[in-house]
Amino acid sequence: MMTWKQSRFQLRVGLLIGACVVTGCAGSKDSTPPSFDVSEYRQMMERQKGVQGSLEDPASSAPEMTAEERERAGDADAQRRNFPLAGVHYSKALKADPTRNSVRLKLGQIFLQQGMFEPALTQFQELRTREPNSAPAHQGIGHVYLLQGKLREAEEALTKAVALDPSSWLSSNLLGLAYDQEQRHAEAITAYQAALALRPREPGVLNNLGLAYALSGNHEAAIQAYEQAAAAGSAPPKLYNNLGVAYAQRQRYGDALDSFKKAADEPRAYNNLGVALLGMGNPKLAAACFEKAIELNPQFYEKATENLRQARQALGNSANGTSASGSTDSVSCP
Repeated sequence: MMTWKQSRFQLRVGLLIGACVVTGCAGSKDSTPPSFDVSEYRQMMERQKGVQGSLEDPASSAPEMTAEERERAGDADAQRRNFPLAGVHYSKALKADPTRNSVRLKLGQIFLQQGMFEPALTQFQELRTREPNSAPAHQGIGHVYLLQGKLREAEEALTKAVALDPSSWLSSNLLGLAYDQEQRHAEAITAYQAALALRPREPGVLNNLGLAYALSGNHEAAIQAYEQAAAAGSAPPKLYNNLGVAYAQRQRYGDALDSFKKAADEPRAYNNLGVALLGMGNPKLAAACFEKAIELNPQFYEKATENLRQARQALGNSANGTSASGSTDSVSCP
């Protein structure tokens, strides 16, 4: 089972998904590529090669497109989320006219959109060479390094991006993520606040701010940020799970359970509350919640029972096999 700490970075990155793709922003510096499973990198490359091969079919009698036409075709394919074909058009546009830096930026973003980190990095670095003061180039480099876990390099590139363009909320948000991963939560909070000054209702940034506050031990501030993220209209299950954990930390167990119920069905909500309580060092109440999850859904028995075993072990009575409810002085889950 993934722990809250193990999942927090995935949640942050995951909540960036949903911003406009490359052409939806007309090449905007704040277009936001989603995270991608790196294990699919080679498959993506093979698919893209296949598409490119079909375009280069010598039997085709269509006249060669100009660089401008290639860029427009790439934009159209990116808008349709046909990213491999868009990448082929952008690559051909650059081959026809290597000075088209706007296309180079789009190509880097398309690669990043597909989780193809090294090709993306190559394009962003080439753009930086051609335009040393390009904030989008530094942002792209920092984004790749962040997803690769190269935090020092990410921080350097993103700090430069923010300095070159303080109006980019995305650069500030990404810089906050780099700080958070380095356990520099106070600096991360400052970066997220800078992003929110530019984009006050951005749910992904609000979620990240909440996580930074939670990791700093300020659970009340975390609750405020999570609630604002939910009110902004984008509330995926992981956000409600984060909010549930923060409520539990403040001993608002009823609110915590309600929040977990918004993220999953009732048995899983009780299980998740139990996980939060167990992580907080309250195995008695956690055991009661795991028992409630099992009672509500026997099919959920395996996962909840393993959690129950850990709670009993923490209580020191796993050897005699007594029931959790009996060992907890009839404590009941909220």
